[in-house]
Amino acid sequence: MRYRLYSGTVHGKLRLVVGMKFQQLGYLGRLVQTNFEWAFFATMLFAIIGGSLIAQRMQRRFDAVRKTMDQVAQGELTMRVPLTGHNDDIERLSGDLNSALDRLAASVEAMQQVSSDIAHDLKTPLGRLQMSVAEAIRKQADSLSVSEELESVALEVDQINRTFDALLRIAQIEGGARKASFKPVDVTEMITTLDEIYREVAREAGHTFSVAAPPDGTINILGDRELLIQMFANLIENSITHCPHGSTIRCSAAVYSDAVWITVTDNGPGIPESEHAHVLRRFYRLEKSRTSSGTGLGLSLVKAVADLHGAQLRLDAAHPGLMVTVIFAR
Repeated sequence: MRYRLYSGTVHGKLRLVVGMKFQQLGYLGRLVQTNFEWAFFATMLFAIIGGSLIAQRMQRRFDAVRKTMDQVAQGELTMRVPLTGHNDDIERLSGDLNSALDRLAASVEAMQQVSSDIAHDLKTPLGRLQMSVAEAIRKQADSLSVSEELESVALEVDQINRTFDALLRIAQIEGGARKASFKPVDVTEMITTLDEIYREVAREAGHTFSVAAPPDGTINILGDRELLIQMFANLIENSITHCPHGSTIRCSAAVYSDAVWITVTDNGPGIPESEHAHVLRRFYRLEKSRTSSGTGLGLSLVKAVADLHGAQLRLDAAHPGLMVTVIFAR
């Protein structure tokens, strides 16, 4: 029989020799190998079961995404991918998909609303146009002057053209085509230009118009100068048109932290807070009878320009009046 011997010195003079049979070492080796094999098989079993459970859960989540997208493709734009609360890649992807679906639903709703509003807003001028043409034909048959009817027709056609021009301009702005031409715009110079344009116009309308530029020198924002001036011109013209005689209108700019705030404020009748979100829609008017002039697209264009510049548009009560603020990143 074979042994393995271990020897060593004890207390300096004595030698201790210990022997172990190779049979015992083989038994220990087989025991360790068996334990490793069982541990390996157990680990593999748990890995397979765990992997299968994880795969099934992931597949269910992917199935939910696919089912939601199928329902959206069939026209159910209110459907959203269910969120589980896990902060993983699939959850973030689902959140991004839901955000995209929210924007898609809003765009489709806006298109439907625009189509309805166009039909509603053009029905009245087209009806008046038809009546004017019919009256002109009748008068011409009686050899009467039709100049009054022709003037009415010209006004209606001009109003329709201005409506479509505004719609096309908003579509162009929302398409982002003008973003490639963005350059630094001097806020002080822009405010001064608005003052030169509208101070006399406001005075003739019976209002007082003033401006306040930033006091700390040149402040630039990145954007399209023409569109920015048109945006603030729309706001100023709205105040001039809708405020009673003797109102005060003010356009001011200020810098707060890393943002530029440009505000148009008046002390007119203002807009009820419940209507603040609605007035930014195309063709929406507070005056439901729609007897006043205008296309109902002025504030829609303001919102489109603000969105193009990544600016925040805020409507607040001025007590009295309305304060419209556009906040730009510097």
